[in-house]
Amino acid sequence: MRPDMYTAPERLLFEVTRGVGNEQMLAASRLLSQHDDAFWLRQFLEPEDFATKRRYERATEIPDVTLRSPFHMGPIQHLRWDQIGDLLREGLPTSSSETAILAVAASLVGEYSINLREVLNALDDHQVQLVITAIADVSLVSS
Repeated sequence: MRPDMYTAPERLLFEVTRGVGNEQMLAASRLLSQHDDAFWLRQFLEPEDFATKRRYERATEIPDVTLRSPFHMGPIQHLRWDQIGDLLREGLPTSSSETAILAVAASLVGEYSINLREVLNALDDHQVQLVITAIADVSLVSS
């Protein structure tokens, strides 16, 4: 598939998962790409303003400068789940559902603990289905 044939969420998912073999990280990243037009991936990889960039810049890293993106020809960035867990513990200026989705993703990787009842109360039916799919993806690998 040509680079211009990808949707923005697919492109961002490709960026953060290229070279990642950890199934939990893959499932967590897929969850972020499927939620709200990849809201969190856009925040981490393509911040719209300087304040957002400064707030979330520690959530990504460039693991290998030779890995190049077919979309922007710059280096591939990966998510730093430990730093995402720290951001969640510090508190985020986002809606409860946006925070809940990020918390579930970080918990799948093992970098953040969640209260499932609180998380589910913050989500609508569609978002709950996304979480169920992500959990099932990780459970299938663990069995």
